[in-house]
Amino acid sequence: MSRSCALLWLFLCAGLASLVRVPDEATIEGRVVDAAGPVAQARVGWQGERLRVVTDARGGFRLPRRNGKRLIASKPGCRIASSESTTPLRLDPMPTIDHDDYAWIDPHPDSGSPSNCANCHAEIHREWQASAHARSATNAKFVQLYAGPHKRWNARGEHPDGSAVCAACHAPTLKSVTLDYDVREADGVAKSGIHCDYCHKVADVTDKLGLRFGRDALFSLRPAPGDALTFGPLDDAVRAGESFAHAPIYKDSRYCAACHEGTVFGVHAYGTYSEWLESPAKQQGKHCQDCHMAPTGRMTNIAPGKGGIERNPRTLASHRTPGGELKMLASTLSLNVQRKATARGIEVRVEVVSSNVGHRVPTGFPDRQLVLVVDAFDADGNRVEPLEGPRLPASVGEWSALPGMLYAKQLTGERRRTPIPYWLPVFDMLDTRLHPNRPDRRAFVFPASVERVTVRLWYRRFWHEVAAARGWKDNDVLVAESVPSKP
Repeated sequence: MSRSCALLWLFLCAGLASLVRVPDEATIEGRVVDAAGPVAQARVGWQGERLRVVTDARGGFRLPRRNGKRLIASKPGCRIASSESTTPLRLDPMPTIDHDDYAWIDPHPDSGSPSNCANCHAEIHREWQASAHARSATNAKFVQLYAGPHKRWNARGEHPDGSAVCAACHAPTLKSVTLDYDVREADGVAKSGIHCDYCHKVADVTDKLGLRFGRDALFSLRPAPGDALTFGPLDDAVRAGESFAHAPIYKDSRYCAACHEGTVFGVHAYGTYSEWLESPAKQQGKHCQDCHMAPTGRMTNIAPGKGGIERNPRTLASHRTPGGELKMLASTLSLNVQRKATARGIEVRVEVVSSNVGHRVPTGFPDRQLVLVVDAFDADGNRVEPLEGPRLPASVGEWSALPGMLYAKQLTGERRRTPIPYWLPVFDMLDTRLHPNRPDRRAFVFPASVERVTVRLWYRRFWHEVAAARGWKDNDVLVAESVPSKP
């Protein structure tokens, strides 16, 4: 090889090496320790990145170098450790005592109270404030059902010895010297219902889900005065003056089950978690949080200017936690209608399907219901009675006896009275709610004189008699409508 060719070859190799070699990607090594020595099985990575490695028996780890980023380490039972250098990362243990005298932090913004959650987490507070969690202790409809002026559907009036159960979920930080736990007496931070500081002081959940509820099913670990400790789903949360602990339970449906699964007064009133256990979503590895705390894609920093870092927006959960709202209902429910002329008359076939959902529909509070109403009219606009097909029961009120279907958990009490609230003695339960991905098909036959057919699917939060007696005008939500064309 000539001297000029050799020089050219060396130049090309050096250029290629400069393209391949990335100084910021150089490997670094380190160790994780605690007061007793090396810590094995700790997760180590760079703050804000997804890559994690696990320490070996000597606490050692190796990572690609990242200039200008902070090293973090976490392990169950320990506070998150961090370092800006390669010196050993030291894990400190979490407290072993839950301090009952802990003063809950107010979620709302207040310049005079620098620790208030919204002062740093403005966007999360905005989402939470629009949620049902923020109104769990003060929602006017809940308060009326809890202890309103009406005799029926009045938990405190009809079952006074059990009314304190409501506070366990609706006002978990309410203190009651008399052990009465009257939700109406909640004030201060307790009036904020299911608030930030309460949720983020949970370290684990009970193994008796469905038998213990709310605060009695969640194991809080409140720190001693002067100690700021917060739990959450992030394993790299770091801020001066505070400490954080990574708790995988925050992405697990068991966390939600504390309030959304319960056999109360002997009645399996709340079954969302057990419904999820039997759902296709569970088989696919999806949890409640995947749908009800799905990232919006807008938030990139949970505490901008207050110690937070820029993150991938797909890694930051929303705290809006939508449930039985029109947008979510419409995205999971479909109404398919076919109309055809037969020898018997006009046949209308209706299919209602609940898909992309991890529980039965509707779920939650037992009074939730879907009402399918099929209306047929002749050329003069007169309603036409059906020849065949199911009819709606008296419990739906003004739609009673019309062709249709009720999808609900219907509780029956003494003297076959139905519906009744779950805090009264229940003798029977008829559950006709939709199963995930399992179409419900119904056929209706009308006389040939039918000119127009309208099929509507309504969502109701409360039974008709409850809403009507209290003047709740917003009880009926139209989810889907179909007017099939003439064959």
